[in-house]
Amino acid sequence: MADKQISLPAKLINGGIAGIVGVTCVFPIDLAKTRLQNQQNGSRLYTSMSDCLIKTIRSEGYFGMYRDQRT
Repeated sequence: MADKQISLPAKLINGGIAGIVGVTCVFPIDLAKTRLQNQQNGSRLYTSMSDCLIKTIRSEGYFGMYRDQRT
């Protein structure tokens, strides 16, 4: 089984799927982490990461988790 080579198209497809899964899972977690870090001590809007994600979905919709936060 070690002699079998994986073709280039298969590698590209696997890499693309891995990239999509990575962005889909990691981007919302990074968004919640950034929002939690940017909270001021006096006015805490979020209590946990799940609370942040739930409030984001309720206020901005599902795709609000994937918007660019730099603007």
